Amino acid sequence: MTALVATVVLAALFGAFHAESGASAGAPPVRHTVVAGETLWAIASEHYPPSEDPRVAIEEIRSANGLEGYRIQPGMRLELPADL
Repeated sequence: MTALVATVVLAALFGAFHAESGASAGAPPVRHTVVAGETLWAIASEHYPPSEDPRVAIEEIRSANGLEGYRIQPGMRLELPADL
């Protein structure tokens, strides 16, 4: 009986941990409209944690938006990936 209770408790804990860790995995991307003077570096620095390397975020933003270069224009609507 004790083994059954322990198994149920462990399964519940594992399920809770798994659900919590996957909660942000499906988070929708953030939409950002470029304003005059903004750069990809500034957008990445503003929207992602300062502990993250902005270069990684820039490449993810470029990939998500099909940007071939690094130039962005005011009025462009960018998709900012939630998960990096």
